[in-house]
Amino acid sequence: MKKSFKRLSRVLIWILSFFVWSCTAFRGPKYPEIIYNNKQPLISVTYEYGEIQIVLPIKYEGAVPDNILFKVFANADTLNPIISILQESPNEFRTTVPQGVLDVNNKTNMIKIIPQDINFDPVEVRFKGINFGRITLLPKIIRSGQLVVTGQTLSNSNDTILENVEISLQNFDNTIFTTFSNKKGFFQIAIPGEYKYAEHLRLVAGNNIIFKPFIQKLDFSKNRKIKLKVKLGPSRSMKGPLFITNKNNVQFKKYPDVGSEILFLLDKGEILSIDRITPGAYFGYIEVPIGNNKNIKMEGWVDRADLIELNINDISNNIDN
Repeated sequence: MKKSFKRLSRVLIWILSFFVWSCTAFRGPKYPEIIYNNKQPLISVTYEYGEIQIVLPIKYEGAVPDNILFKVFANADTLNPIISILQESPNEFRTTVPQGVLDVNNKTNMIKIIPQDINFDPVEVRFKGINFGRITLLPKIIRSGQLVVTGQTLSNSNDTILENVEISLQNFDNTIFTTFSNKKGFFQIAIPGEYKYAEHLRLVAGNNIIFKPFIQKLDFSKNRKIKLKVKLGPSRSMKGPLFITNKNNVQFKKYPDVGSEILFLLDKGEILSIDRITPGAYFGYIEVPIGNNKNIKMEGWVDRADLIELNINDISNNIDN
């Protein structure tokens, strides 16, 4: 009888221990603040938050930053992150937040991805929260920031605005993007960051007007943004009468005689300031760019058949080849 009682006592103790352990392991959430029922007898409880797991896959297009700062915001509060994590660029961002802090009705929660590299722009991911469990978001692509060229198209002679001028970005002879200046002469072009170290990138302006196009090599290796003043046509120093070449490969000669030395060939749209005229040729000077927005004047002769008089009030590209 005593043995049976002892055995029964052990079983009861074991069962009681199991329930105590079970209640400890599987107990409900606790919260740090005490809640009072404001009645008699006075009763209080404590509770703690559960956790919501957030998973955000990350993909990279081209270059990869060394480190990324992740900030998690909730309920449209973009000033006070609930979590900030700086880490090496991961393939997947994982974090946990307390239950109850996320907006579960609208996409007012946000993860801000801030690459620690000036060549990348911050990226935002907005999402709707849940009451419990795990949120797995769609993959987010991280790519180097865009390269931006802005500027204004102006007359080289008096800085008046030239509108509707064709602007293109080219790599070698391949056109990447084309646009036109607006009524105030302004333009902007943005291209992918993959061209940051391209060695043959250039801006070409004015293919749709009478003047020789403006061509500027672009170097984004030290800056992602470039601002230009695009000036087209003759400068203030060129005095009239002004003539313009009507085709490519026009001979610019030392003397007007047949067989005279050819100094170089002129492109279509080159401006010539005339000093002397013979029955078959014009003598004058052209401006030759030497870099750093500087020009030099060179004198020579051009056959009359290769020139037409410039009408500065009509610069549309209507020269016949």
